[in-house]
Amino acid sequence: MLPDTLSLGPDVWRVLSKCHDMRNRAEYEGALDVDDRLVSDLISACRRVAEKVRSMPPIPETLK
Repeated sequence: MLPDTLSLGPDVWRVLSKCHDMRNRAEYEGALDVDDRLVSDLISACRRVAEKVRSMPPIPETLK
């Protein structure tokens, strides 16, 4: 499970989940309500995930 693997707190996953839900609502219902704070929080969460992923060891060839 990605949250356990990356050891990031629920604050990161909450933002990503909220944004995913908003994207779905925009796609299926045409409702989009994004504010500057949410965009800032999303960028921060994505940076934290990317930093953790970059620090992970490479995937062994046998698992690719």
